[in-house]
Amino acid sequence: MLKVRAAVSALLAAVLAIAVAGCSFTNGNIILPRKYDPSDGVSAEVGNLAVRNALLVSEAGERASLVISVANPTSESQPLSVQFEGTAGRTTIDLTIPGQSTVTYGYGDSDQIVLEGIDTIPGALFPVYFQSGSSEGSEVRVPVLDTVLEEYRTLTPSPSPTPSPTASPIPAPTPTEGTIPDGDNTGETDPGDSVDSGEEGTSE
Repeated sequence: MLKVRAAVSALLAAVLAIAVAGCSFTNGNIILPRKYDPSDGVSAEVGNLAVRNALLVSEAGERASLVISVANPTSESQPLSVQFEGTAGRTTIDLTIPGQSTVTYGYGDSDQIVLEGIDTIPGALFPVYFQSGSSEGSEVRVPVLDTVLEEYRTLTPSPSPTPSPTASPIPAPTPTEGTIPDGDNTGETDPGDSVDSGEEGTSE
């Protein structure tokens, strides 16, 4: 009888241990074996740089602002190339990330990285390629978001600049023979000038 109770106790202890382990796995108290992005964006490691929270904000799907933070833990500036395929072909945007800093693009008053001529829709994943120096690059499928959520309404790409019309100078007319000099076309008379009064047969 004691052997049976001992076996039952051991079985219950094993079941309890499995249950506790399952709870700790689902409640976030352990480190998951995969990379986890705590926001709507995605992340990648590119050479010495850490790309964080990359996402695209677009209204029509043809232009989008790349919202991103790039961390450079090294003491020297590091290059970063952002490449994407658009209607004009493959476009590369070259950036420089200062040493020991985190640079943000697309938030608040920070600079924008606008992807022009893309073909996507909000809710899709758009491939963006990140490269730093001679290190191996990384193609990241970046989520495309719209302005439905309030926090993204101010992150849309700035309007495309409207080309200013170029004013062409109008050449001055070249005087020709028989042109009345400017001084004789003022409507004033000088002593000795003949004046037609418009009345016939009058004379002094």
